Amino acid sequence: MKKEYLILILIIVILAGYLVLKKEDGRHYTLPEPPSVDTEKIDRLTVVQTDQTLDFVRTESGWAVTKHAYPADDGAVKKMLDVMSGLTLSALVSEKQDVARYELDPSRVLTVTAFQKDTPVMSFKIGKTAPTFNHTFVMLENDPNIYHANDSFRSHFNKSVDEFRDRQVLAFQEKDIEKITLQTPEKQVVLTARKPAEDKEAQDSTPVFDYPDGASPDPKTVSNLLYSLSALTCDRFATDTNKADLKALSPRLAVILDNGTSRVLTLFEPDGDESVPATSSMNDYVFFLKPQVAEDITSYALDLAGLTPPEEEETKE
Repeated sequence: MKKEYLILILIIVILAGYLVLKKEDGRHYTLPEPPSVDTEKIDRLTVVQTDQTLDFVRTESGWAVTKHAYPADDGAVKKMLDVMSGLTLSALVSEKQDVARYELDPSRVLTVTAFQKDTPVMSFKIGKTAPTFNHTFVMLENDPNIYHANDSFRSHFNKSVDEFRDRQVLAFQEKDIEKITLQTPEKQVVLTARKPAEDKEAQDSTPVFDYPDGASPDPKTVSNLLYSLSALTCDRFATDTNKADLKALSPRLAVILDNGTSRVLTLFEPDGDESVPATSSMNDYVFFLKPQVAEDITSYALDLAGLTPPEEEETKE
């Protein structure tokens, strides 16, 4: 029996020794710290995609994208900057440089670089999103290893120029509008706001408008029109048309909003496309509105102008 105990003890000692040696032989590593960046000081950002390089520049009025200096969606740029300032590595994934497996190969990788006064302060590569959808595969500059970074953020950088552009084309406070002018090929109608009441609640609400003859339009229709225009965003921008190209065309509708400054939205007839071409005095480019958006605006305007088609009147009734 003593002999059996001795053998058992010997086996335990051997196993314990093996585990200790195995642990000591194991590879230990310390995850590198990505460079710390102050997003308020970053004034340029490049995103190198497979087929294009997007260049973002901070201007006095916000961020602009590409050599054309299109106004960029500041919210979309902020998401990218937040990723860079908060980039946190959670695990070493591979030391084998098997970049294709993680979509870090030249045909799919995204390379992001932030600059401060033309000096690069951070650069890293973005691969695919991990199967957990909670991590993204990345590589740091001058580091051949592949890491897990917290969060899923590839989609923040993997966008087209059009997706990065600021699509808001009209903006104002409804309560501030003093006059609405509606222009169609058939007629022009002007609605003028009454002087605001003295109580603050009335001043903060949509003003009441009158026609030149003193009659009052339907307040709900006026409110719907102003609401639909107050933070108007387009569906996309025209790539081969500029404002000068539309000067010879007769617009289907123009809405002019005055509050000391005039804001003009002009809608044109579609040309082989359901989307409606339009221009705004608050934007330098021709853009397209989704059909339903354009239809709503046009419907409210025609109703206020007394030009609603009879069949639509019957439908409303």
